[in-house]
Amino acid sequence: MAFLKIPNVVIKGISACVPPKVEENKDIPFYTPEESEKVIESTGVERKHIVSDGITASDLCLKACEKLISDLGWEKDSIDLICNVTQTSDYTNHPNVFVLHEKLGLKKDCMSIDLYHGCPGWVVGLSTAASLLSHGSIKRALLVDGDNITSVQYRQDRESRPLFGDAGSATALEYVEGAEPIFFQTGTNSEDGIALIHQKGGARSPHTLESYKTELGMLSGEIGTEGVEDLMDGMSVFSFGISTPPKSIKQLCENYGIELNNVDKIVLHQANLFMVNKIAKKLKVDMSKVPSCLKDYGNTTSTSIPLTIVTQCNKEYSSKKLSTIGCGFGTGLAWASVYFETENIVCPDIITY
Repeated sequence: MAFLKIPNVVIKGISACVPPKVEENKDIPFYTPEESEKVIESTGVERKHIVSDGITASDLCLKACEKLISDLGWEKDSIDLICNVTQTSDYTNHPNVFVLHEKLGLKKDCMSIDLYHGCPGWVVGLSTAASLLSHGSIKRALLVDGDNITSVQYRQDRESRPLFGDAGSATALEYVEGAEPIFFQTGTNSEDGIALIHQKGGARSPHTLESYKTELGMLSGEIGTEGVEDLMDGMSVFSFGISTPPKSIKQLCENYGIELNNVDKIVLHQANLFMVNKIAKKLKVDMSKVPSCLKDYGNTTSTSIPLTIVTQCNKEYSSKKLSTIGCGFGTGLAWASVYFETENIVCPDIITY
């Protein structure tokens, strides 16, 4: 188990942005009304914001960054680090962090890091950025996290389509000497990672002309997914999701002497409603402390923790001192838990692109 204690860093603000297009799960054409009702009941997802052609993760993240920087009153030249987390880069050979660095107009000696990570990515990115700030040489940082995951998913995939939505977020971090530590616990069960792996099209298994045509057909919805092996192993992911995250959170609390029942918010990755409820039940915490944005936004991969904070609790985070545990889990199969404290942070209402 990897435990981290990072001092001298505070979260100053969190913002999030979603695309304007909304897909209602009751209107997905391959479900009967009875099937869509069952899907909504089991996942907790009634609708999702999904990108239209031409909108990418970096576009959503850029809006979130601009809003957060403006509301904080930060000069862009005061930002020493930008760390971007995504699985959906704009380009195949140019990380999104460089796109954002350019469009934000950040200084040339601003450190730029791009992390390719799945659902635990916001917590992993937070640990990376906070570690770099904690020494004091870097004073201010932006953690940027977002995916346009629906643009790379098969339109007739009955398991994934009702679940996933798109979003971008920005988290502002600042070096403050003597600030209360941020605590982390992370891990990876890579031997079972194939449950969420997409093998076709990478360097290990490049597309042929025929397989690429099939891939394009499945992405557009012209071809179904029957017999396709490159799909999520739902049962394996479910088993992992209800067992590992609660263990991680308990270990985090035990290692750092955190009283779980005294924590104000437990913000879980929004995998699906059943998983969120099951984890909360295993932790024996009051459900009023476990916010969820699944109903209106679905599973937004690694953006789901900041998106939940912004859409469900932003007024509280803007006006109170709060303690928070966040836990992301998924691709890898990996997980990451964090404990942090905030006070009156900048946390504006959700932005629509």
